[in-house]
Amino acid sequence: MKKRDKRERIYRTKNLYVYPAGKASFGIDGVINGKRIRQRAKTIEEAQLKCHDHEEGQRESNIVRTYLSAEQVKAAEQAFGLLGKKADIVQAASTFKTSSKLKQTTIKDAVWRYLDLKENCSRHTYNQAKGLLMKFVDWADGRALSAVSVEEAQVYLNTARIGSYNHYLRFTKSLYRWAISEEIAEFNPFANICPRQAEHKEVSVLSVQEAKALLEAAEALYGGELLAYIAITLFVGLRPDSEMRKLLWNAINLEDAEIRVTQGKTRIPRTVEMPENLVGWLKKCDRSRAIYPKNFRRKWAAVRNRAGFKGGVANSQKQRDSEAGLKPWVKDYARHSAISYRVRQTGDIFRTATWAGNSPGIIRRHYLGLVSASDAKAFWRILPC
Repeated sequence: MKKRDKRERIYRTKNLYVYPAGKASFGIDGVINGKRIRQRAKTIEEAQLKCHDHEEGQRESNIVRTYLSAEQVKAAEQAFGLLGKKADIVQAASTFKTSSKLKQTTIKDAVWRYLDLKENCSRHTYNQAKGLLMKFVDWADGRALSAVSVEEAQVYLNTARIGSYNHYLRFTKSLYRWAISEEIAEFNPFANICPRQAEHKEVSVLSVQEAKALLEAAEALYGGELLAYIAITLFVGLRPDSEMRKLLWNAINLEDAEIRVTQGKTRIPRTVEMPENLVGWLKKCDRSRAIYPKNFRRKWAAVRNRAGFKGGVANSQKQRDSEAGLKPWVKDYARHSAISYRVRQTGDIFRTATWAGNSPGIIRRHYLGLVSASDAKAFWRILPC
């Protein structure tokens, strides 16, 4: 009897208890209706099950098989009392768990988890998402993701500089859509905030003479190393960084006058038809040299300077003085030119959109009516000597 009293009782029911009986077994001991119960089990779960089997053998209506402790059973009864007769305790527990999860997730934690999904995007897209969302993190100053109201969302958006408002809105709205799918947010405070209508601005287009000057400068400098790059951006309008940086000669089919674009901003492969004059320019190029050469920025700046444009890499006062009076170079100048001349030549918004890798809406809003019919004819007749 003394030995039984010293046993460590790790589980018990009304009449029985379980104790460790060795390295890999458990003992069951107790008395039910005057009968001594002594058994062994290999696992604690098996021992618990046997205890309940014996207890239920009494056929008492108040015995229910459960692994809950006595304290947990009492707590469950109290919970049902608070919730009412028709309440679902599982649903209540789930709601509590979700609510706790919402309170614990900070905006900073959510942003870093969201950015993990963007790592396979282009470098530009990832950096843009990170830069804008980190501004949201700084503004939030440690608050929970679920703590931002619609009014506060608008306050945050009003911190954006002119021209950046819609970018701020787009990324925060996307963050909350993802958070809702992950069950770490219940609603999107940015969902019903409308983008601001951007003021229409015409894109900048190179004249026929400026396009010729660029090609002549490319032929004259560095043994024509940048000629292919400039000719392709001028006459098929590939994106100067995301598409041209990765373009290789094996993607260019001079026989069929096509360029296969497989990597770029949209990540949607497309085949771009080349005009006759571009085929002629590319036949003059050395195909053993890279289309996007080493030290590109320095060489591209020199070509632009020679063609009458600022190079964009002047670091010293002497360099800035040497560029005084030159025309500023506009981002995507060559691409805007190619699309503008193309839609004027074809008169077809939809074909031009497919060719350029844009939507018809973009073509309609930005590229119609920028060049004359005569200039378009002259542009596509710029031929190599």
